[in-house]
Amino acid sequence: MFGWLVWETTESFLWVGVASASILFPSLLITPIFGVISDRINLKFGVIAWLASQALVTLVTLLVFEFVGQSLPLLLLMTFLFGCVAAAGSPLRLTLIPKLVNAAELPNAVGWGAMLFNTSRIVAPAIAAWCLTLFPPQWVFILCTLAFICAGIINAGLPNVQGVVKKSSTSGWQDFIAGIQYCWASPMIRVLFILTLTNSQVARSLMELLPALSGTLTTGTAADLATLTGCAGAGSIVGGWYISRQRGAVSTLINLLAFAMFSTALLLVPMLFSLPVWPMAVLVGGVSLFMTVLGTGSQIVLQLTSDDSKRGRVMSLWLTIALVGPAIGALIMGGIAEWFGFPVMLILMLALSLASALWLKTSASSFNSDTR
Repeated sequence: MFGWLVWETTESFLWVGVASASILFPSLLITPIFGVISDRINLKFGVIAWLASQALVTLVTLLVFEFVGQSLPLLLLMTFLFGCVAAAGSPLRLTLIPKLVNAAELPNAVGWGAMLFNTSRIVAPAIAAWCLTLFPPQWVFILCTLAFICAGIINAGLPNVQGVVKKSSTSGWQDFIAGIQYCWASPMIRVLFILTLTNSQVARSLMELLPALSGTLTTGTAADLATLTGCAGAGSIVGGWYISRQRGAVSTLINLLAFAMFSTALLLVPMLFSLPVWPMAVLVGGVSLFMTVLGTGSQIVLQLTSDDSKRGRVMSLWLTIALVGPAIGALIMGGIAEWFGFPVMLILMLALSLASALWLKTSASSFNSDTR
């Protein structure tokens, strides 16, 4: 939504990238902090407070848009504020899931939870783009506010789940540093973090730049954007469903991650040529499918192999990469497309995908002990 309004205001790849950075970059600081906080608070109340805060920000954005008007500085400011609030929620959500199910149900729960989260990040923009073809932006902000309120009411039915009570005298900062040291000591976690960063620079960045992609490779109407984001949403649903059905060993999942990254590279090749909107939408859907497989598969592997006492911090660090990576990637890739052309951006994405797939495949043997 914010990306489309920025594109409508500026018609600039660079400013769309700046908007993406504004909404995702706060995760660099806020997500790790809430990774520690999520171990110490009532997670049910934390999730409800998070949803209420998002409803408040969208309501304020509606009022600003209605009474002040649409301008680039205000759009970027509201995008940044929404990003700050959104960054607090994912550590709460990922810490909550393992506490609601037993160990045997954890893989399926993680898979479905990640599928719903990743799907919502694609489906919600698709719905917003479709609504923009029928209603003015103010109505879309009203729908967003109501959606957050309804989500808060639904989550009020969750059981009270208290975070892990710290019995030691260590501070939150010491816990955070211990989490970083644990991740750095594990070769598998290091590789998965870098794979997640690469996925953020390629597939996730491409999704963040869809408004500009629509304006460059298609007629640039809201209908074209709705088509692209709708196919991206469909691909994300299929990818999330597929990965949630996996029951193989961790090593099997790692091979699947390498295959998904290689397939992403292949799908980028046809985008170098001029295509009608529907073939382009199919390619975008395929990239979104493998993007979801990569994101969800990495999360499942990390949840299954991380020490229970450090899982919250591991996942918050992974989330920081997963959320901040697209912000940096959209900014960098948007700037490259702006100054050197869209084909150069795609070629760089293709090279990163191939290199990452090869590296993951060849590095697998170095962390076999982590997957046992």
